[in-house]
Amino acid sequence: MGATRDVALTDLGFRGISINDATNGSAAVTVVPSDSGVMFVNEYASATTYTLPAVADGKGKWFWFYNVGAGGIVVTGLTACLVGLNNAAATTITFSTTSEMIGAGCFMQCDGTNYFVTPFAGTAAYA
Repeated sequence: MGATRDVALTDLGFRGISINDATNGSAAVTVVPSDSGVMFVNEYASATTYTLPAVADGKGKWFWFYNVGAGGIVVTGLTACLVGLNNAAATTITFSTTSEMIGAGCFMQCDGTNYFVTPFAGTAAYA
């Protein structure tokens, strides 16, 4: 017998790339549930904060964040809902170590209660 699926990943397909840069960018980006499946590429020169949807709205959704800019990225939840390395109730994950920002990133998926964080590279600080 296979595993029982508790949460369907309703938008698992890769839906495209959203580039945040000096031309059309911002230091504050609000992610909405319909952005599920999008890779957010940050090329903005200063630190950029990506705010996730409320966990109830994020159920079955996933988001990918990748930093190219020298300013770093912060991904934040509206509540202490991020589960990552040694932290089961973080509000933010920050990639800001100077020598490790470019190429830093993470994948997040939501079960309706938490966002599960998988960092790919760079030093991630949870708070």
